[in-house]
Amino acid sequence: MAIAAKISSSELTAQITNRFVGNSFEARLIDATGTTYEPGTTNDASFLTFEVPLGTGGYRRQVISYSPGDVSTYTDDGVALTTKATIFAHDGGGTTTDFSHVALVWSTGNASALGAVTTAPSAAVDGTYTNIPVDTTTGSGAGMTVDLTVTNSGAASTDYAVSIVSAGYDYAATDGIVFLEGTLAGLGIVSAGAGNLAVTIDTVNTPSNAGEILSVAQTTSSVVLSGGNEAVFYWNLKQFGYYSV
Repeated sequence: MAIAAKISSSELTAQITNRFVGNSFEARLIDATGTTYEPGTTNDASFLTFEVPLGTGGYRRQVISYSPGDVSTYTDDGVALTTKATIFAHDGGGTTTDFSHVALVWSTGNASALGAVTTAPSAAVDGTYTNIPVDTTTGSGAGMTVDLTVTNSGAASTDYAVSIVSAGYDYAATDGIVFLEGTLAGLGIVSAGAGNLAVTIDTVNTPSNAGEILSVAQTTSSVVLSGGNEAVFYWNLKQFGYYSV
C-alpha cells in the first residue's frame, strides 16, 4: 500500500539552495521547427546544435544566476526561486532572428570573483557606474557586465572598484577583461586620452553538469524577430514537497 511521505521545509530549502545557488544558466534560442524536446529522451547536445548562430540579428545568449537572496520561504507546497527574466533584443538590422524553442542550459565559466585592476585610466570622475559591458577579453568568454566605483578622481589603480553584475559564460581564471576608453568616455567616466581599464578574472564557476539542459519551452509557432523587437522569457523555478506543520 502506498504511504504518503512528508519532508521538512528546511530540507526543501536545502535542496533548492544546494542545486541552484551559486550556479548560472544560459538561455539559448533554438531554431528547430517541427522538433519536440523530450526530457530524458532527446539528446541534449544534438538538440543544442540547432541554436541560432551567435550574432544573427544581434542574438546572444542571456545568463541568469541565483544567489542566497533568491531563495524564498516555504509556501504553496514548495520553495521557489526569484523569477528571472531573459530578454533577446533584435539589433534592428536586415537579418532576422528566427527560433522555435528557448532552452535553459547549465552554464560554465561564469566569473565569480575579479582580481586586481591591472591597467587604469590616468584620471576619472568619481561615482558609481552600473551594468557596464566588457569590451574585450583575452579568452573566449562573453556576456559579463560590471559595476564600477571610482574614488579619488581615479588617481591610482586602487581607486577603481569593479564588481560583477552578470557573470557571463565561458570565461577562465586569469583571463583579462578590458573596458575601452571609448566606452568609459561615453558613460562620462573618463575624458579622451585617459586610457583603458583592465582587470583579471580571479575565479570562475564550472559545474560538472555544464552544457546539460534544465528546461525547454517551445513556442506555438516559429518566431521571427526583426526591426529591433524583443522576445522576453520569465523563468519560475520551484522545488515542490510537503511537510508537517
